[in-house]
Amino acid sequence: MKYMETLYTDSTENQANAWIGLYSISGKENRRWHWSLPGVEFNAEEMKWRAGEPNDAGGHLENCAVIDSSSQLMDFGCSNDFTFICYNEQNTSLNFIDNKKKWREAQSYCREHHTDLASGAEQLNEAVSKFKSSDEPLLWIGLFRDTWRWSDGSNYSYRHWRDVGELPEELSESDRGTRKCAMTELKKEGKWKADDCNTRKPFFCYGDEKFILINESKNWDEAVKYCREHHRDLVSITSLEQQELVQEKAKNANTSHIWLGLRYSCALDLWFWVNDQLVCYKNWANETDTGDCNLAVAMETGGEHKWFKKNDTEMFNFICSLS
Repeated sequence: MKYMETLYTDSTENQANAWIGLYSISGKENRRWHWSLPGVEFNAEEMKWRAGEPNDAGGHLENCAVIDSSSQLMDFGCSNDFTFICYNEQNTSLNFIDNKKKWREAQSYCREHHTDLASGAEQLNEAVSKFKSSDEPLLWIGLFRDTWRWSDGSNYSYRHWRDVGELPEELSESDRGTRKCAMTELKKEGKWKADDCNTRKPFFCYGDEKFILINESKNWDEAVKYCREHHRDLVSITSLEQQELVQEKAKNANTSHIWLGLRYSCALDLWFWVNDQLVCYKNWANETDTGDCNLAVAMETGGEHKWFKKNDTEMFNFICSLS
């Protein structure tokens, strides 16, 4: 990817690695499923798991998925060996690879010789139809889960790990407890490794984003305080363009709503944004009339991303403005 090329070709002689904005949240309950192919969004409703799957059989972490001839999925430890299916974006073809590899090795092979492992419901349906006669009962696909998050709140699935040893189940218990942040190796094709977050390293920033999703649940006042201490302010939406940008961020929240910087003033009998902008653009799901002095506004993270009146003591994720 061009972005990764920029990171490691701009390195200097005395820099071995640098922090990137990827970090891990401990606990297997914090794992999320992703597709290996960037840009393919995971939709849990499209997944057809075998009965009882995914199940982390035997108490082991099973963070990669296979598909069988009936289009059903199973979770397996990523260090198992299976044949696999690659997707080639250039000619939109699916390619059965009759060579058993571990999941990460299969992913590397597909990225080197094609585009990526087969990803998404549409590709899987085509793959099962095309390779149903294969003697192999189970095939790796590009479905994996991990505990890693991007610090800007985005849900990008792209991973560029150095080796299989960086997969969560391959790390020792002590390493999983300390190696929670990702760095890029500036001298080795920009591959990633995990390290202790307290280690001092150079790092990369980017500044084309206007907003950041904070995946922490706070009440409205706490959200305002956090944004003002760490960024600029709780987000204000004054146009359709800003609404669309914010709702894209909101899709990756882990609460049903996210706080916006809009609050009702009993003294003035009006709604106001924290940045003192007038309420010109509106996206209400309900009436704005109120008799309650403790109301603020939260956007739903799904559906039409409408705005709802909420008691300001409720606990939601929130979005901060960066400028």
